[in-house]
Amino acid sequence: MKKALSLIFIIILIVSAFSANPWKIGVLGPYQTENGVWIKESVQMAADEINAQGGIVGRPVELVFVDDENTAGKMISGITRLVTRDKIDFLIGGVGSGPVLAAMDTMARYKVIWLGTGAASPDITNKVAENFNKYKYYFRVGTLDSISQGRSIGEFIANYLVPEYGIKKAAIISLDLVYSKGIAEKAAEIAEKAGVEIVYRDYFPAGTNDFSATFKRAEEAGAQVIIDAIVTEDGIQFTKQWYDLKVNAAIVGAIAPALKPEFFNQTNQKSIYETSAYPNGGPAPLTSKTLKWYEDYKTKFGHAPGFIAFPSYNTLYVLKEALENTKNLNDKDEIIKAIEKVEFPLGGDKGVAPVIFTENHDLKYGGNGANGIIYQWNTKGEWKAVWPLEYKTGDWLVPEWINW
Repeated sequence: MKKALSLIFIIILIVSAFSANPWKIGVLGPYQTENGVWIKESVQMAADEINAQGGIVGRPVELVFVDDENTAGKMISGITRLVTRDKIDFLIGGVGSGPVLAAMDTMARYKVIWLGTGAASPDITNKVAENFNKYKYYFRVGTLDSISQGRSIGEFIANYLVPEYGIKKAAIISLDLVYSKGIAEKAAEIAEKAGVEIVYRDYFPAGTNDFSATFKRAEEAGAQVIIDAIVTEDGIQFTKQWYDLKVNAAIVGAIAPALKPEFFNQTNQKSIYETSAYPNGGPAPLTSKTLKWYEDYKTKFGHAPGFIAFPSYNTLYVLKEALENTKNLNDKDEIIKAIEKVEFPLGGDKGVAPVIFTENHDLKYGGNGANGIIYQWNTKGEWKAVWPLEYKTGDWLVPEWINW
């Protein structure tokens, strides 16, 4: 009896110790939006798993969610409240580049380590490069910046479409936003180096309903491929009209709505042959865990994880690996150095998308680092990874009406 009571007492002490000193982690996101929902769900999913396994170095993870409404003011006040009132140990999240850029000085003032999940402007990690001692607390766990997204599209054209199909001419038809232009022009630059001539450019305003004239001009210029970068719902109408008009050029680029299962029905099943780059994620064997995690997420939440869910889920595992390799957990510089050494390689067994950091705390692009995976909707309404070839789940198909 005494032994049983002693055992129970020990268990109570262990449980008490485990629950008494949690890692408090602030999570920023616009929770009234789809992106915010993806952040909240994926981070909670990772926290639940880690806590079930005993936490991080014996301490549980406690999440403190703050809705930043994707505005600079709310994000800055949210970080201030998380640090001063909630006494968080780390910060993760953030979607919009503008709010994140505005909040980096607040991060630096409080010296809080921030694992970013969405802001894709190169300016963010450029700040780390320009003033490392001040901004070294920020790491881009995701997503790929706009330049890297453009590179993935350009490399698919240059390294696959050019040698396989002899592509020589391309057009740009894209949304008139700085972010979209960055993607499209980088893709065009790489395609041009492979001998592809850019024969037509059109950057259209958000809310455009009729693309027939610009499609016709691209065809008349001899474009075999149309490079697009459409981060708004305009991509739905764009794809439907391209299909209806049977444009004699494949659309290849980055249409944000196309990166969700709902796109097939949103386009009235006219998304067939649409091809887009997914920024370091999607249902492909990026790591040994990705495909199972993708299905587990759908089962748990009733919908597929979006692009921002991949880095959001990864953040806690990046932190876990770093802290487990840190001797002095009170030394932020030592923790930063440990995070810098974390590697989740493409094709490996860590995380659900590649994470390797550059010296400026950006994602390493290409090779065994982060990649823009190219996906295409096939004739069965299935969404398949088609590039890089070693991680494909299907073959890229030439639209049946195209005559190259």
